[in-house]
Amino acid sequence: MTGDHEPLPPGGRELPALDGGLPLIGHGIPFFRDPVGFLARVHSSRGEAVAFSLPGRRMASFCGPQANALILGLQDDTEVDRHLFYDPLLAPLLGPGVGLTAPSELMKWQHSLLLPLLRRDALTRHIPVMFDEVERYVAPWDGHGTFDLLAVMRDLSARIAACCLIGPRFGRTMGPALPRLLGRLEAALFAFAVIGPRGPLPHGLADRARETLVHAIKEIAPRDCPEGSERSHFEELMRATGPGGSSLDEDTAAALMVNWLFAAVPTTALAAWTGVLVLQHPQWLPVLRAEQEAAFADYPPTTLSALHKLERLSHCLLEAERLHPPIVVLPRPAARDLNIHGYRVPRGYVVCASPGLSHRLTSVFRRPEAFDPDRYLPDRAEHRTTPQALIGFGGGRHPCLGATLAQQTIKVIWSALLRAFDFELADPEVREARTTVMRLPRRPCTVRYRRRKR
Repeated sequence: MTGDHEPLPPGGRELPALDGGLPLIGHGIPFFRDPVGFLARVHSSRGEAVAFSLPGRRMASFCGPQANALILGLQDDTEVDRHLFYDPLLAPLLGPGVGLTAPSELMKWQHSLLLPLLRRDALTRHIPVMFDEVERYVAPWDGHGTFDLLAVMRDLSARIAACCLIGPRFGRTMGPALPRLLGRLEAALFAFAVIGPRGPLPHGLADRARETLVHAIKEIAPRDCPEGSERSHFEELMRATGPGGSSLDEDTAAALMVNWLFAAVPTTALAAWTGVLVLQHPQWLPVLRAEQEAAFADYPPTTLSALHKLERLSHCLLEAERLHPPIVVLPRPAARDLNIHGYRVPRGYVVCASPGLSHRLTSVFRRPEAFDPDRYLPDRAEHRTTPQALIGFGGGRHPCLGATLAQQTIKVIWSALLRAFDFELADPEVREARTTVMRLPRRPCTVRYRRRKR
């Protein structure tokens, strides 16, 4: 690629092809069993670029910050066609014509409808809502006991997303049903990724969960006004005017909100891994508590500046993103023959960068297998030594819109929990689950807790 992202004339070296794939499923079994380990092995043997097969698609995998920057900088429509990859996966899951399955101009407009909920003033309004949800959730807990970490993070991230993005009444009315429905959508997404979009089981699972959520949103959200607002977020969507004077009907507006809620699933993964890593390295607990005492003049805090002072917690969160990024690969389907990093990529191949593999490069990160939040201190700042080194929230032309909201959610959850409780992992050996797209911690992930004396 040239600096202005115009495609070079087709040419260059042929992609080294990985052999040994099975008919129809290609290399799907080793990839879905351990995607980062699989990619690490194939790049170690074949070099910086390699082609392999997954069910229904040919993959062109690249490794390294320079390749990441090229791939994440590819232009929509002229160089990549996201519909080739996302429509079969997301249309049956979250509904056609919304989010990533919408045409480019319509997608940009739909994204713009979320932005008012992500601006600085909105993020400030979300702070007391987030703390209140965590306090409500843990209020019934006894003085000591155990809980499943993944279940708690699922509940909290879903409730917070619902209250902030749809409305407080919706979040509290749905209660534990909401994370269960989002979990079914995530399970269906994994099934679609593994066996393709034709199987009746994932379709049924996705349809029932999505229809339940759409119905609940249409019933509750129109009258669910956030505190201090005269209109609900749903009403704002219905009033919006899009390209060519278009507008949203109730079903499409509700489907768009389902897309917003589904973003709570990667937040769940990152919140859970942040907790796992900190509890596996308990020397960080007094550091994080001392930082919180210094940052919060009053509790709960009401300003973004107070949360921004939690730099050590931010470093732990970044390290969780580096070691356990929720998204395994960042796919960019080639809309035409491309020349990437000197390799010819045929049209229709899915070009991908891997956060999990890129985040463990010894050329970028010192002792990459180690949990080392100090690597983000200003005098080291390993993630800033090269562009696109840390890509757990995407990057380039399509960074995650909700990255700041997700990070704020995780900071609030762990600030509230660490203030109120002492924690210990029942079993410090926690592995990634193999049957989830987001690479969640394997269950049960049991945590012992004890209320702290104020």
